[in-house]
Amino acid sequence: MSSPSYLMASLPMLEMGDVPPLSMEEFRHRCVGVLSEPELAALDAVLDDGECEECDDEFVRAYKAHEIQMKNVSGRLRAQAWGPDVRFTDKSFPGYDVTFAKMIQDAFAKSNPMEKEQDIDKARFWLVDCLAGVGEGTVKHVYAYAIKLKICERWARLTEEAGDSAVLNVINANDPAYASQAEQE
Repeated sequence: MSSPSYLMASLPMLEMGDVPPLSMEEFRHRCVGVLSEPELAALDAVLDDGECEECDDEFVRAYKAHEIQMKNVSGRLRAQAWGPDVRFTDKSFPGYDVTFAKMIQDAFAKSNPMEKEQDIDKARFWLVDCLAGVGEGTVKHVYAYAIKLKICERWARLTEEAGDSAVLNVINANDPAYASQAEQE
């Protein structure tokens, strides 16, 4: 028997930019025994970055459709920026959310890449709150929480040290002297 309201009552609130109060692994572990097997499968599907054609959960389908909408908006904007010779074809998806499309379009108008990413994730936070709806903790609220936790975990990993390390890896990978020295070691 599923008891998402019990699970939601045991979880701390999450806001964009919060340090995750628990890991995705801990969250998934808390869900086992509280959610049914189909709900756990839907949870895994909503967290999977791929598309979910076989999932029949309403929340998961709606969230994945909005992800396609976001990719369509961003792809169209990038194609326009690259010039008239670049063709872009929208991928079909059910429904269209004008507010979400505007939020994504505004995010891509930002010149600062970090601000753009933050605005995209703020749009995702807004979206999952809308998809879950208002009221007692339902399984939709569990899915929304999972997406928010995933976003917060990603932002928590984005440290100055991690960025410096990534830049050094790119620089070193493109330096033939460093590559040959690394091979000798």
